[in-house]
Amino acid sequence: MLPRVIHMMSIMASNMQPRQHGEQTCAPPGASPTATTSVAAAKGPQPKWPRILFWAVFFGIFAIGAFLRFWRLGEQSFWCDETATLGRVSGTFGNLMQTLNGQGFPCGWYTLLWAWGYFLRHFAHMSTGYIFTPSVMRVPGAFLGSLIAPTGYLLARQFMNRRTALLVMLLFAINPFLIYYSRDLKMYGAFYFFVTLNAALFLCWLRGRWWVWFPLYAASAAAMIMTDYLGWLFLAVELTWMLLRTRRRGIDMPLFVTALGIDGVLTYWWWRYHTWFYQGVAYHHTEGGIAWVARYTHMDLRTVLGQPAISLLGFLWPTYPPSQKILAWYRLGPEFLHHLATRGLPYIEQLELGTAVVMVTVLVMGLLPWQRLRGTKPNATAVSGSSEVADGRQGRWWFIALWLLIPGAIFGLGSLPKSNPFSLYPHFVIWLPRYMGFMAMGWILWLGWSITRLPGVVVRVVAGTFLCIVMLASALTNNLICRQEPWAFVNRAVMRYYNPKDHLGMFIAYSMTNHPQDDAAINMLQEMHAPLKSYPGWNFPNPLYWQIPRYSLLPDGARPWRNIAKWAYYNRGLKTLVFADRNGDIHTGPLSTKSINKILGPDWHLVYRKYFKWYYQWHYYFASTWRIRVWQRVTAKGKAKTNEG
Repeated sequence: MLPRVIHMMSIMASNMQPRQHGEQTCAPPGASPTATTSVAAAKGPQPKWPRILFWAVFFGIFAIGAFLRFWRLGEQSFWCDETATLGRVSGTFGNLMQTLNGQGFPCGWYTLLWAWGYFLRHFAHMSTGYIFTPSVMRVPGAFLGSLIAPTGYLLARQFMNRRTALLVMLLFAINPFLIYYSRDLKMYGAFYFFVTLNAALFLCWLRGRWWVWFPLYAASAAAMIMTDYLGWLFLAVELTWMLLRTRRRGIDMPLFVTALGIDGVLTYWWWRYHTWFYQGVAYHHTEGGIAWVARYTHMDLRTVLGQPAISLLGFLWPTYPPSQKILAWYRLGPEFLHHLATRGLPYIEQLELGTAVVMVTVLVMGLLPWQRLRGTKPNATAVSGSSEVADGRQGRWWFIALWLLIPGAIFGLGSLPKSNPFSLYPHFVIWLPRYMGFMAMGWILWLGWSITRLPGVVVRVVAGTFLCIVMLASALTNNLICRQEPWAFVNRAVMRYYNPKDHLGMFIAYSMTNHPQDDAAINMLQEMHAPLKSYPGWNFPNPLYWQIPRYSLLPDGARPWRNIAKWAYYNRGLKTLVFADRNGDIHTGPLSTKSINKILGPDWHLVYRKYFKWYYQWHYYFASTWRIRVWQRVTAKGKAKTNEG
């Protein structure tokens, strides 16, 4: 189905024709319908795409994007930042405002999440334990993430015709980077949506009636800023475009400055009265930086070259083998590299590198004047998407260039060491892909336009189909394999052996991972749909520990695990022992099943064993094989049947 859709859109885009009257969006003031019709008539009869086919494709693409964002939404565990987000929105509204103090986050996204939980609790009458599960709390982000596809179509229509804009909409719908952050509890998925909406309304406003589009643009700008302050970088792009415009209406700049003023007041109000952002964050950066940022891999040539790959294809290359910083950050242990062949997928690096080369080639080839090279007259509407070439739309592609260049330059200069004379800040800043994610929409517009400009229908179909398949494959890894903290994969397997009336009868030992921030307890609590207590402050509301089984996060090494097994041998009240460790590809030695069975003695029997891989976040392809082993004490009824998976 997907190749057929791309084939159809590529054929239609290969002969881009001026649009008929009534097909134009955000028409410029003073544009004459007669002028549009006359230009089209001079070209001869124009083939029309049946309206029902257009809307079928439109809603089909929207359904694909929504499905990829909602399918198995609660499959992955909360990771540490999502846990901190839950801590902020789980209490009263006053608690929310208090927890945001000093964090540097605007209140928009957290207020939306808090309102979502409040509505479900007081109007839908859902239990608190069910509300604070991944499948429920991630719904607002997935909903806004689904809307980014039709919003991307509106944005694309400001650059190209309807048919090519549908291809761009498809790229928005299946983009793995956008899908991942739409399924995350942080603000980034919502921020990308508001940036896309703001860009579309900005261009509509500049070409349409200000009293129609400007209020919508100003509202979207405020929503963007109050979702993430990085939106100011995009406002800098829009300001630069306003200053570079060769054709300006007298009222545009005053209105734009008004919008900037409103956003500035909101930002100052929040920083000054509701958060100690500068003192708590920026000031400490100047004193040497927040300690945890030094554990990340900083921006370098690889980060810059990998930006389009991670924004469009959903992976960052090359990351194999993992660096020492990555090993330390994920606490993989000293033995990880010694047997990496059984834990990683080194061949994927070559596949990803080859795919990235193909993608960059398509981006570059889209810039070449193929019509001139073939000796034909360039079709102005292929770029502008409108027969009104005098309205300046063909210059809008410089807007995409500014979108990519200005934030990229700021990120790059901001990542330089403090001692570098070109450093933009008086401190060292670590830029993560999610910080730079709002540039992804610019890359998508460029890629969609480039595909339709490739020479020959066959080349367009092959390149478009190949890149879409890679995007879908990368996106599906977010849904199908373990990418976040592995607690949910463990707890779903062992819940069948848990008796909530005898919580002391089970003990679970987990391998310690990146952020042991009570993630295991939180996810186990969610499996039980137990109520949560609400406490103000930074930490997640303390779970009712007497309603969940006891657990411990153990470091690498045999001693702590063997000590737990010895304790289980002497603890007569313990009936179920669970080991969930990341040594699933080690079958001999002190942590082997045979060795643990010897410590536990004949009163304990292995009743369940299962293996799965944890892939260490979404854009890495090195994995650790985990194993889940469940022992139960033999009772008078006899031992349970062994269940291995």
